[in-house]
Parts: sequence; C-alpha cells; structure tokens
Amino acid sequence: PDFRILSAGDQTEIGERGVTLSGGQKQRVALARAVYSSRRILLIDDCLSAVDAHTAKHILMECLLSKTPLMLGRTRVLVTHHVSMCLPFAQYIVMLREGQVSLKGNPADLQDQGVFTKVLAELESSEDKKEAADAKGKSKAAEHATLRADVLDEEDLSKSARDTASEDEYNLRRLKKIAEQHGLDPDGDLSALQGTLVEDEERESGYVKSEVWLTYLNASGGKWFWIASFTLLIICQLFLVLQDYWIRIWVASTSNDNALVGEHMSASSMTAAAIPSSLWSALSAPMAALRSSMPIYNSQNRSFGMLPTSISSEQKHHSAVYWISIYVVIGVVSVIWRVSQMRFMYSGAVRAARSFHSRLVHRVVHATPRFFDSTPLGRIISRFSRDMYTIDDSTMDTLVWWSGDVLAVLSVIVIITAVTPIFIIVAAVVTLLYASIAYYYLNTSRELKRLESTSMSPLLSLFGELILGVSTIRAFGAKHLYIKEALNRINAHNQPYYLVCATSSWLSMRIDFSGALVSFACALFILASLDWLDAGLAGFALSYALTFSERMLWVIRNYSDNELHMNAIERVSQYLKIEQEADLLTTPENKPPVGWPKTGNVQIEDLIVEYVPRVPVLHGISLTAKHGEKIGVVGRTGAGKSTMSLAFLRFIEAAQGRILLDDVDIAKIGLEELRRNITIIPQDPVLFNGTIRFNLDPFG
Repeated sequence: PDFRILSAGDQTEIGERGVTLSGGQKQRVALARAVYSSRRILLIDDCLSAVDAHTAKHILMECLLSKTPLMLGRTRVLVTHHVSMCLPFAQYIVMLREGQVSLKGNPADLQDQGVFTKVLAELESSEDKKEAADAKGKSKAAEHATLRADVLDEEDLSKSARDTASEDEYNLRRLKKIAEQHGLDPDGDLSALQGTLVEDEERESGYVKSEVWLTYLNASGGKWFWIASFTLLIICQLFLVLQDYWIRIWVASTSNDNALVGEHMSASSMTAAAIPSSLWSALSAPMAALRSSMPIYNSQNRSFGMLPTSISSEQKHHSAVYWISIYVVIGVVSVIWRVSQMRFMYSGAVRAARSFHSRLVHRVVHATPRFFDSTPLGRIISRFSRDMYTIDDSTMDTLVWWSGDVLAVLSVIVIITAVTPIFIIVAAVVTLLYASIAYYYLNTSRELKRLESTSMSPLLSLFGELILGVSTIRAFGAKHLYIKEALNRINAHNQPYYLVCATSSWLSMRIDFSGALVSFACALFILASLDWLDAGLAGFALSYALTFSERMLWVIRNYSDNELHMNAIERVSQYLKIEQEADLLTTPENKPPVGWPKTGNVQIEDLIVEYVPRVPVLHGISLTAKHGEKIGVVGRTGAGKSTMSLAFLRFIEAAQGRILLDDVDIAKIGLEELRRNITIIPQDPVLFNGTIRFNLDPFG
C-alpha cells in the first residue's frame, strides 16, 4: 500500500534524510532495503516502534516470518519492545538489563521452567495495568469503532492484495483520476501532478545580465562610490605615466645637439640600408604628409607640441640628485595615492559582501519548509561557502585590476599615437582582432565556469550524506560504491575546471601573437620617423608598446574573471528571490487580544492543504475542539495527520479554508507570535547542541 500512497510509486523523490516520508515509512524503507540485500544475517533494531499495531502485525507476519525466497534461510535478530506480539514466533530470546544478560534461552524451555512468567510479570508496569483496565471498561461505542477500524484496515489490505495491477499502472490510473477531477487532460502531460521534489539546479546562460552587475555595483556603494573610485584610478594611472615620462626628460637632458644629430644620421643611414627602398618610401611618404598637416608639429625642434622634446639650458645643468629627487617624489605620491585608492575601493568590497551575506541569511532562514525539502543541503552550503568567498575575496579585486589594465591599454595607445600618429590605424585593426579573440574566449570560459559552479553542489551533498549515513554504508558493505560515486562527482567537477585552464592557454597564445604585431608596428613607425624623433621619446613609446601585449592579455582575462565572479552574484541572487514565509509580526489591525489564546478553543473550517498545486493532501476538513478536550487524530500512513499539525503552525499555508484559535484566524497572526503560543512535538524530535537544561527551555 505504501507505493500506492506515494505520488510516483517507487520513483517518488524523498529528499535528503527522507524529509517527505513519515516515521513509519522511513522504517519500512530501511526494512525493505535490508530484506532486498544479499546478507544472510539481518539485525533489525525495533522496526515496529514507529508503526501502528495493524502495520506492525502485517510486517511481522508478511515480512519477518515470511516463507518467500527473500527470507528463506536467513537469520533474523529483532530488537523490540513488542514482547507479547513477537514471543510466540521467537526461537531464541535474550533479555538485557543494565548492560548484562538477565535471561536467555528457548521461550518454550523458559516457560516450562516457570522463569519466563515471572519475568513477564516484572515487565508489566503499573501504567500498562492501568491501560488494560481502561481498555476493559471502554464503552460499547468505542468497541464498535475499534472493530470498524480493524475491518476497514483489513478491507484496505485485502483490496490492495486483490489489485493485481503493477505499481506503474496503478499510479497512472490515479494520476488520470486526479487530472479529471481538476479539469485537466488525462492523456496529456501529468508530470506536474507527480510533484517532482528536487529539481535540477538553475543555471544561467549567455552574457551576464546587466541586472547582476547593477546588483553588485549598488551593494558596494552606488553611483557616487564608483565615480569617486574611477577618478582615483585615473589619477593613479596619470602618476605612473608621469613617472616614466620624467625618466624620458632626464635622459634627453643629458644629450647634446651634436650627439642627437649624430644618432639621427647614423640611425637614418642604418634604416636606409636595412629596409628596402620601396618599403621605406611607402612608410616615409605618409609620415611626412601627416607631419606637414598637423598643426601641433614644430619644425624648429622636430617634435610635437603635446610631447615637448626640447630641453632648456637650465634643465640641462641640473645634477642627478635633482632628477632622482623629483622621480622619488612622484613615486611616493603615486604609492600614497594608490594605497588610498585601493583602500577606498576595498571598503566597497566589504560593504557588498556584508550586504549579500546578511540578505542571504535572512532569505534562507525565512524560506518556506518546502524550499528545504526540495533543495539539497549541498546547494545551500555552496552559496554560503564558495560563492560568498568569491564575492568577499575576488570580485572587487579583479574589477580593480581590470579597470587599471584598461586605463593602461588606453595610455599605451594614446602615447604611441602621440609619438607616431599613423599608429592609430594599427590600433583600430588590432582592437578588432582582440575583440574577436575575446568574443570566442568569453563565450566559452563563461559557460565552463557556470558548469564548474553547479557541479560543486552535488559533491557537497554527497559528502553530507556520507557523514550522516556512514554507519549504514559500512553495515551494507557499500563503501566502494560511495567512493566510486564520490570520485565520479569529483571528476565531473574537475572537467570544466581543466577546460577553463585550457581556454586560458588558448587565449595567451593568440594575445602574444597580436601583441607582437603591435610592438613590430610601433618599432617600424619609429624607425620611419627618426629624422624628427629624438631617442628619448622613441624609447618612451617603444617601452610602452612592449607592455601592450601583456596589458591586453590581462584586460581580457580579468574581464573574463569578472564575468566568472559575477556567476557567484547570479547564484546568490537566485536565493534572494526564494519564496518566503509570512510576516513574523502581526499587523496592528490584526493584533490578537492580550493573553491570547486564553482557552484554546479550536475550529477548523473547510481546510484544504496542498504541497503541490492542485493536488490536495487535506480535503475540506472541518472540526471543532473545545477547551480542555483531548482529541486523537488517527489514520493510516499518508492520511494527513502530520500535515494537519504543520498547518496549525503555518509551516504549510492553507490553500482554502481557515483555522480559528479562540475565534482568531491564525492566518492573520504573525508567525512569531503564533508559534510562541503553540507547542508541537514532531515525529522526528530535534535536539540542539548543548545541555539537557538548554533543550528543555531554549528561551529560558
């Protein structure tokens, strides 16, 4: 009958730790697992404790004492308190008392010796005798009700036994019947009615959405924070360029005009000899035309007005101490400015991490119980560990370095273009080349990183299951199976990581080739401009050209890392949108009377509760319980007993109807006030780490 209660039969997902099963169903699943195993000795630790009397009797007769091939020739050791039920069928009995064997032997032999009767008498407590007396004195109506319940249970079992349809056929008929009741096509897709519990982890695709970027930018400080940050960053880059340009001025000041002329003539003759005349003419003609057409070109000192190369007589006679002192001052100011800029930007990183963490904790703590039933623990741990670490440690870091590299690349282009203006054509071509490389690299690495992130959650979930179920795994000798599964999941996690490293190597090769083109073009244009370009300015431009390849590599790589780190923002943002429970506090207009509840009168009106939309578990229940009454809610496994208790605490919201407590609708009461006034003892009691006193009164 269990398979026919569950929504998808033996394919029903039960979630981590069997959260969707009742205590009795968990016991029966564990018992069935042991029975289906190949072990010849079964150690059964009180499998009858969590089931009702009828089910216990059924398990004893149809499973433990069964003559089927599954149980044939197997030794069954049962630990139980149901002595009177199991004793007639036991072949050997052992009684423990205070850690020692007080009685053992064949029950028939012990009965003949008169020892067993005395022991059984000691086992009967005064409470058992009282219950027996109450049972003898119960009314005829109670006897009739009990008899009727027994008959109904037997009828249910007999009906299930007579139904020879397979579990798949039975569940298909049941789903079609539910579909007809809700006006759906019984021959259509019925998967929604089966209530899939654990769904595949959500994974974005394509470019990182602007909404994700804005989420992080706003969390770190907003618009003015980023305007100030980029202003500080630009000034830092200007200091770096100024520091290098000061070296160029220093070098130029130590040269004299004759030496410069000699260098230019020597270089020009070398160039003419080294470069074919046709190529030299092709390069020199456009350079000459460009110089003549530029208003900032100064023919007197053979230089551009924006980058002066002439050195005054006063500058030429300064000592080395002067040049070094200025250089050191610029360097010290640059370092102080850089430290201030980094400190300012990383304050935004701390602010963003705190914001995301506090909001994530709030959303998860106040999520509905359904979220925890359908979400493996590994996914939640992954958000709080790996993803939060990325937000806290890496996101701002790569964003700062990417911004610095972008400014450095722009500096290189501006400097080379200022020295050799024709380089602007090469810069445009190289930019298109880099854009095409980055397009292929980013599309690949982004999806690989997302695969790597989602592959971590199953691995963490498996580790959690291994820790909780290590005793069961060892008992069944299944360690090698779980080790193999762990290795498979580790491989599944490492595969995208390996491919991420491969794509980085692919990028490095192509960026190095493209950067070599930039350096070659810069050197070629400098050689074509030696008739008017001094050595200091040429070296200044060429030194920056040589760094272009590395800078461009890090621009693309850091931008890729930014998108990869934004994947952590995406994953955390998904949990910032999970369904939440109702408000904790009661609104002023719905505030209950002081001292509520005073009597404890309960009234349920047409209550319908659903775990899965359109598949009710409780169907229009109505009842009234007055103050002081003792109400027993009975029913077979899956009848909805636990669901009703959860509805009182609003762990599951009513789809229809209402529950009144002292004439107050609990749906209008804040959850904190409601749950502080109602106590529940769940099927699986939860104990907290601490003393017994703390567990007795956690709020005391």
